Amino acid sequence: MIDFSKILTASTIHAICPGARPDIVEALLTDPEIHFPAANIDDVTRLAHFVAQVATESAGLSTLVENLNYTNPARLMEIFPSKFPTLEKAKQYVKQPEKLANYVYANRLGNGGVTSGDGWAYRGSGLIQLTGRTNFRTTGDLVDAPLESEPELARISDSALSIALGYWRARKISDVAGDASEAAVEAVTKRINPPMVGLKERKAYFKKAHKLFSQLAKADGIVAMAASAPPAAGIGTAITTAAVTGFSTSPAAGGELSGPQWVARFPTSRLIEDLAQPFAGAMSGFVGALRAAGATVHVSATYRPRERAYLMHWAWQIAKLGYEPANVPPMPGVNVVWTHSTLAKSKKAARDMVAAYGIVHKPALNSRHTEKLAVDMTVSWGGDLRIRRSDGTNATIASQPRNGGNQELWRVGAGYGAIKLPSDPPHWSNDGR
Repeated sequence: MIDFSKILTASTIHAICPGARPDIVEALLTDPEIHFPAANIDDVTRLAHFVAQVATESAGLSTLVENLNYTNPARLMEIFPSKFPTLEKAKQYVKQPEKLANYVYANRLGNGGVTSGDGWAYRGSGLIQLTGRTNFRTTGDLVDAPLESEPELARISDSALSIALGYWRARKISDVAGDASEAAVEAVTKRINPPMVGLKERKAYFKKAHKLFSQLAKADGIVAMAASAPPAAGIGTAITTAAVTGFSTSPAAGGELSGPQWVARFPTSRLIEDLAQPFAGAMSGFVGALRAAGATVHVSATYRPRERAYLMHWAWQIAKLGYEPANVPPMPGVNVVWTHSTLAKSKKAARDMVAAYGIVHKPALNSRHTEKLAVDMTVSWGGDLRIRRSDGTNATIASQPRNGGNQELWRVGAGYGAIKLPSDPPHWSNDGR
C-alpha cells in the first residue's frame, strides 16, 4: 500500500495538471487513503492510470462540465456534422450552450426531445464525463447515487470524485490497470471511453503521472530506511548510513555530504500546539469545532523547521537552477556539505533530495509554515454540517462541496482566525498567505 500523503499532494497534482481547479484538487486530497483503496487503487501504477483518465476527461482537472459555449460556427460543423450541415444553421447556436445541448443531444442517449431540456440537464459532466439520461441513470445505479433525479451531483467536485471512483470500482477497471504499458492505458481507456477519444492525451498524462509517483514512492522508501539508521557523526556512522541507503555520506570538513538521507532530519510537525500563539489557539478552536460537528480532519503539516526549509530550498537551487554548490551559504546547526568530489555528484545528490522531499515548485526559505503560522489539512463531512462559530452561535452548512473547499466553511474559519488560501487547497494560515 502506498502512502497517499506522500504521493498525492497539491504539488504533484499541479505538476501533472498545472491548470487544475482548486476545489477538484481539494476533493482528490480529502481522505485518499480511504477512498482510493476502496476502489482497488492501491499502488502508484493504478493511481497514475486513474489520474490520467480523469485529467483527460476534465481538461486537466479544470472543469466538471462539457463546454458547449462555441464561438465559431465552423467548429460546430466539425464537431456535430450531422446536426449542422450548413454554416447558416450552425450560426443559430453560437454562444448559446443550453440551446445547443438541447438540440444536439435530443432524442438520443435516453434523452427526450428538444423541449424536454434533457440535453442540457444531462450534458457531459463529472471527472468521468457522463452524457445522456441513460448514462446518468445507469452510473447512478452503479455508484448508488441519484444522478438521474439530481444530475448536478455529477458537476460538484467531491461527489464527482466519489462517482468516478464508484464507476472505476463497478467497472473493475483496476483489473486492467496493473502495469505501465501502452496496452494497459488502452485497456483502461476502453472501459471509460469506448471510442478511445483522447487516447494520445491519456497516454501522455499517464506517462507523466507514473514517472512522478514512482519517483516519490522510491524516494519515500529511501527516506524510511535512512530514518531508521543513526545519523552520521563520523566515518563509521557514515559507512552505516551508506550501507542502508546506497548513498555515500562520507563527512567532509566536519560535515556530512548532501543526499536523500537528509530528508528524514528536521521533520515537519503535524501538531497544532507547535504553532505560534495566538494562531495555535485559533486553529485549535476551529479544528475542535469541526471534529465536534462530526467532520473528519487530517492535519498534514504545521510548523516546518527553518533547517528543513533551508535544505529544501538549496537542494532545489542546485538541482533545478544550476546554483554552484560551493556558494551555498551555511546554516548553523545544519552540517551539510553540498560540494561532492565532482559537480555531477553534487547535482545528483541535490536531485535525489528534491525527489525525496517530493518538491514540485520552488520552495521558499521563509513561509507561514516556518513562522509557525500555517496549517495544511483536509476536511470532509457527510450531510449538513452544524458547526459552532467562534462567537458561540451555530452555523449549518448545507452547501457543497463537503470539504475544505466550501466557502461557507471558509467564513466560519475566518471567524476563528484561520484564513483559507484558495489557490493552495489544504492551506490555512493567519492571513491567507
